[in-house]
Amino acid sequence: MKKLIPVILAMMLLSASSRAQDKNILFSQYRFNGLTLNPAYAGSHEVFSASFLGRHQWLGFEGAPKDYALNFHFPGKNTKTGWGGNMIYENIGIRTTMGAYANYAYRILMGSGTLSLGLKAGIASAHQEVLNLSDNDPVFSESTSDYFLPNFGIGLYYYSDKIFAGFSIPLILGYTSNDNGEVIIDHDFSRYTYYLTSGIHLYLQDNWRITPSLLAQYGINSGLVVDGTVSALYRDVFGAGLSYRTSGALIMLLNYRVNYQTTVGLAYDFGFSGINQYNRNSLEIALQIDLGFKINRANPMIF
Repeated sequence: MKKLIPVILAMMLLSASSRAQDKNILFSQYRFNGLTLNPAYAGSHEVFSASFLGRHQWLGFEGAPKDYALNFHFPGKNTKTGWGGNMIYENIGIRTTMGAYANYAYRILMGSGTLSLGLKAGIASAHQEVLNLSDNDPVFSESTSDYFLPNFGIGLYYYSDKIFAGFSIPLILGYTSNDNGEVIIDHDFSRYTYYLTSGIHLYLQDNWRITPSLLAQYGINSGLVVDGTVSALYRDVFGAGLSYRTSGALIMLLNYRVNYQTTVGLAYDFGFSGINQYNRNSLEIALQIDLGFKINRANPMIF
């Protein structure tokens, strides 16, 4: 196993580099993570709403990715605007990346729904730990590719009591290393990752709501990945769902509304990719808190 450590670390570094360039954001419970994916989601709950997500991939695999997201958002006093902030933290192998962003949305009433236009801006940073695995290999003995640079995102989101749909580019800027090894901003349309969300609420009698939904992400380098989900909500309290990810995962979703303000969620990914001969699954937890009183306006519960 010790002989595999340099190989594993190299794999993690390559993965981290790829993720930084493609700017992919992976969470199975995207219902709790709308603001990270789309700045136009700000204010859509019509109350102050905060959520936390934690995701551990490839359980039991040393150095496997760990991702965390913290979001909060609320409507403006005139209800035409939405405001929010979100933070993202990822640790993979010997590399850590972080981001902190402010979000703004301008919302326009359209019939029974609302069209929201969103913008985000903030700072992204990364740090790589110093290792001494080999005296002859500077790759693992120097702290390289650290950065502290700005980034931006844009999005559109339409929602009503029955349907929702969104399109976004959460992170527009990319980063690359110059001849001196310094990380600099490198804007390239080919490195964009595009996100599309959509779904419909089907109300069955008074107690049940069935929601088929879709999350698709596309990047030229990473290709197309689609999450197709069907979830059921009973009496606005207990929910369960099943999702299939085309990159190779079957996902079980559970959520429970503890009280009017607090909802907890759990996702368990059964992976089918090649890495799963060593480690098969991923675990994700979520917590959402909504404070205040709802007003008479479209208020989607599922992103």
